[in-house]
Amino acid sequence: MNWIKSLWDKLVNSTSTSPTIVLAEEVEEEPTEEKHESVEELLKQILLEAHVSEATIESLDILNLFKEWYEGAPDEEEIRASIQDFKEAMGGAINAKLNKVK
Repeated sequence: MNWIKSLWDKLVNSTSTSPTIVLAEEVEEEPTEEKHESVEELLKQILLEAHVSEATIESLDILNLFKEWYEGAPDEEEIRASIQDFKEAMGGAINAKLNKVK
């Protein structure tokens, strides 16, 4: 009977898949990546949401002009707040094409 028990123990130990307990101290959290968008990406998103066509954005080179003109942080609210000043500073076609953006 003893040899049956030892055989059983060997069989169970070799095929057993017991869960491994991981202590909280051992778990390393992966650093969360913050999404850092550029001024151009944010402005393009704002303009597309306001139904300014991508063709208009590209033909007037709005993203590059804004990037050169803009001195603030790459923050959506700050960019939105500065669009009116940008339109006035650029005038002409840019002011006319961006009239949809408030």
